[in-house]
Amino acid sequence: MSKSVYDRGLLKPADIARLQRVFDEACLRREARPESPEAREIALNLLALHNAGMVDEEMLMEAVGFRRLVPKSA
Repeated sequence: MSKSVYDRGLLKPADIARLQRVFDEACLRREARPESPEAREIALNLLALHNAGMVDEEMLMEAVGFRRLVPKSA
């Protein structure tokens, strides 16, 4: 019997909605356009934090919303 997408550890709709809210707010606070490199870093950080077990919306916002990301050197 094959496992459902939820049993395989993929994001559930509630997870996606939470991450989207945090992403939108973080971009707004940091004045980052959603398609910008900074927004991409925000999204990657959010996914990494979520995958590490941080699922509380306020904690996620604290983690990504108030600190400036240091641009990666080219």
